[in-house]
Amino acid sequence: MLVTSNYKKGDAITIKLSTGEELVARLEKDDIDHLEIVKPTVLTLNPQDGKVMLIPWLMSVDVHNSTPVKVGRSQIVALGMPAKAIADSYIQSTTGIAPASALQL
Repeated sequence: MLVTSNYKKGDAITIKLSTGEELVARLEKDDIDHLEIVKPTVLTLNPQDGKVMLIPWLMSVDVHNSTPVKVGRSQIVALGMPAKAIADSYIQSTTGIAPASALQL
């Protein structure tokens, strides 16, 4: 079976899992059986102000390490590109670099 993907290595992607969790991560490798992702985060609400924020998905994984995490294709319900604001927030929180679109003039 030929698998084609609209996503390339380094893209920030959104993954909806069969458990209901919604992840935002950087794609490392797209394989027929699994995805390899780097620095996976999960969307949650900030209890102080109610705004959406990203927190590490796997608390025991070193967030400063770029070792890929494998997610089985059988656990993935949906895959897509996150909204620009969420992708920019993800990039800033995982790299410390603010994308130009996120900068205020």
